[in-house]
Amino acid sequence: MTASPSFNDLVYALVRVIPYGKVLSYGRVSDLLGVPQGARAVGWALHNLGSREPTVPWHRVVNARGRVSIKGSPEAAIEQRVRLESEGVVFDEHDTIDMRRYLWTPTLDEVEAILRAAFDQS
Repeated sequence: MTASPSFNDLVYALVRVIPYGKVLSYGRVSDLLGVPQGARAVGWALHNLGSREPTVPWHRVVNARGRVSIKGSPEAAIEQRVRLESEGVVFDEHDTIDMRRYLWTPTLDEVEAILRAAFDQS
């Protein structure tokens, strides 16, 4: 019997498929995974990612206001902004992304299909 994927594994699977030039908020990731109030846990999952998993585009996850929200690492915050800008994401004069324009909005059915494919669940 195969073990169920961990919360972190679910976060990585979902973040892995955020389209180029789009973002999700930490809270939206947790909501899509069925974990209300799990935004901090998403942040910790991405923080713990480190360089172990270069296929996870962690930079596409921002806070609910559309801002880079990396605490304690100015270098990572700059890297996140540079990566997003290289994908065409524009920050305004308040260092904020227009979430109406850049937010990826998958349906719950799409998320279920993504996770099923990632973990070969029926």
